[in-house]
Amino acid sequence: MIQASKSNVTRFKKFAIPYIVWLAIFVVIPLVLLIIVAFSSMEKSISFVNYRPALYHIKDAFSNANCDAFLNSLLYSLITTVGCILIGYPVAYIVSMSKLKNKYLMILLIIFPMWICMVLRLKILNYMFSGMFESVLRIPLNISGTTGAVILVMVIMYLPFMILPIFTQLEKIDRSLFEASADLGATPVKTFTKVTLPLSLKGIISGIIMVFLPCATGFAIPQIIGNGNVELIGNYIERYFVSGGASQYNVGAIVSLVIIVAVIGSLFFIFKTDPEGDTLI
Repeated sequence: MIQASKSNVTRFKKFAIPYIVWLAIFVVIPLVLLIIVAFSSMEKSISFVNYRPALYHIKDAFSNANCDAFLNSLLYSLITTVGCILIGYPVAYIVSMSKLKNKYLMILLIIFPMWICMVLRLKILNYMFSGMFESVLRIPLNISGTTGAVILVMVIMYLPFMILPIFTQLEKIDRSLFEASADLGATPVKTFTKVTLPLSLKGIISGIIMVFLPCATGFAIPQIIGNGNVELIGNYIERYFVSGGASQYNVGAIVSLVIIVAVIGSLFFIFKTDPEGDTLI
């Protein structure tokens, strides 16, 4: 019996080989190259022929402009995350506690926009905020290029990432706990604060991380919706690699490494709070 179990494990290990190769090619090797570029003296082009380690780019990576952009990213992400919680938790709660047979269809409708190209959705929203309401509905609403528009679109785009893990966690709660709480004389509000909310906390934590991280590191939303008026750290990284030239690759690589460390730390926190990955999408 034990030998059969060991043979099954050995056989299934072979199926992991393609994944390991894929992981090495598209994750490990690029990460190593990023570290090499970050701490090198490459200034005219990427070349490892005359490679020399250098640390003077660290000062440029933590310039006032980058620090301001990083703080703005944290602020925007915090506001967006709070907005997603305030909207997403009630939606997930109502759908989960409803007695409708098609509540999973409602969740499917919530995540359906995620299947559409993000850039296309941003272009449509930017058109709506650029005067469409005023020209069609005679409503004076032209908020494109403003901070409010960027935060609003962030909430719209990342709201499903908050709803799904909360809904998943709410579905795992034993409904008999609510009946027991009511039998003990607890009000619906007390049942929510003492039973529902604590048991759904893992879903909230997962949702916070899954909303906060892409908000803090993305560049498409502030670039398209902000019209160049709003710049977050993702926009600076994109500029370093796309239009900054080889002399800016080092700075962009260092800033990217800081973001990667933050992401890895957040994922580590998720696996600590939810080792089985029950609330992850």
